[in-house]
Amino acid sequence: MKKINPVILLVFFSVLVFILRRTFYPEFSDESLVAALEQFLGSFGVASIVTLFVIYFFCSFFFIPILIPLNIACGALYGPILGALAALAGVLISCFASTVSVRYVFRGMGNFAMRHPEIKNYLVDISRRGSVMVIIVRLAFVVPYLFQNIVLALTQLNLGKLMLLTIPGAVPGVLSYSYLGAGLVSLEATQSFVFYLSVPLFMLVGITFMIRYLRDRIENVGQDDH
Repeated sequence: MKKINPVILLVFFSVLVFILRRTFYPEFSDESLVAALEQFLGSFGVASIVTLFVIYFFCSFFFIPILIPLNIACGALYGPILGALAALAGVLISCFASTVSVRYVFRGMGNFAMRHPEIKNYLVDISRRGSVMVIIVRLAFVVPYLFQNIVLALTQLNLGKLMLLTIPGAVPGVLSYSYLGAGLVSLEATQSFVFYLSVPLFMLVGITFMIRYLRDRIENVGQDDH
């Protein structure tokens, strides 16, 4: 019997838990998860930021899919701007943790990817195009950061370069989720809530056009090469 890749098994169970939670326990929504995280982290007082970063590292290293709720919780705890800075630091920590995990601990995931030509070609393409592709992946902030981390970790790109390129690519996403988190604690102030909600919406529209522009440039460069 073939050996089961522990990372694939872990990711499978994470996705299964997510589906089961949404299907059978809808009361445990992302909003309630964010509220629970906010309450939990708030209990640590000034040490909450350290606790937050430890959670980012642990969840990213073991592929536990709650990075987006963590980013939203940052906005709820620290406000839209400081929350975005905390979330950006968390995303960098998650990039480091997931990359180390995939490349040096759970290396079976890389072996699995290399056995499938379609996945291998896609990863080689990201490695070859480098900076632009990393930024495009990071700009797609509706795609879970955990999945982004795994895909980028499987490439041949240097860890330092990955983290450096993550900063400009992740800024729109962390701003959006941080403003959303700040809005969740401003539900009673309608004007503030509408403002906080409008920022992610405008970001989503702007990023959609930005990704399309970068993708068109990549395609045009590819045609020029031929």
